[in-house]
Amino acid sequence: MLELLKYILLGLVQGVAEVLPISSSAHLIIVQELMGINNDTLTFEVLLHLASLIAILAFLWKKLWQLIKGFFYYVFKKNKEYEKDFKYVILLILSTIPAVIFALLFKDVINLLASKLWVVGLLLIINGCILLTITRIVGFRKREELNYKDALVIGCFQCLGILPGISRSGSCLSGAFTRKIEKETAADYAFLLFIPAVLGATVLELENLGSLSGETNKLIYYIVGFIVAMITTYFSFKFLLAVIKKGKLSWFGYYCLAIGVGVLIQQIITKM
Repeated sequence: MLELLKYILLGLVQGVAEVLPISSSAHLIIVQELMGINNDTLTFEVLLHLASLIAILAFLWKKLWQLIKGFFYYVFKKNKEYEKDFKYVILLILSTIPAVIFALLFKDVINLLASKLWVVGLLLIINGCILLTITRIVGFRKREELNYKDALVIGCFQCLGILPGISRSGSCLSGAFTRKIEKETAADYAFLLFIPAVLGATVLELENLGSLSGETNKLIYYIVGFIVAMITTYFSFKFLLAVIKKGKLSWFGYYCLAIGVGVLIQQIITKM
């Protein structure tokens, strides 16, 4: 039973932190450290990403279908009515490119940073400061005003979210807010960027699923954790949208500061 609760907790952490701007990678690292879980759970982490991806697709399927339909209608029928959807998809692709390049070029560095808990704590503090800063920015630009420069800026900010301790959603929102984009438009754009970001991360880790056949004794734990992560990811999306509309991202900023400081204190004590 204790082992099952461990996997439920990991699924819960992934589901909540994948969407909220508090860094899912940092929280999984911290929880695994506290619970003494080593890297043999890498297969499980891949399954957790897949669970979050399914929940994200379920949450955004209407907007996603509209964009896909509009994109191909414009490409093949040159229907002006769908030009805005075509442009929006191009902007999302453009925003994804910097993160893909960054992840491929600095994969070893990112893994090294993730292995040092004090670095994770420090990055969480930085993430908290970023969130507290962007809450002061007031945006006014709407979806139809988005341009290629906006997409590149947001894409470059998203690179920060690959670091263990910096939130992917928070970094995307930061990029959007620095471009004076209104909060609801920024949230929609950041949400849709989750799909290629999480899909890309999952694809990079798919090779690790090959070890699943050798872990059939843990299959029930994996299934339960998968379901927990999927459900919590879905409802975390709803919660984050409500928080953004209220302009309360500072809540997450203070939380990240507290967790980051706690991790650094714990690391100092253990090194003494």
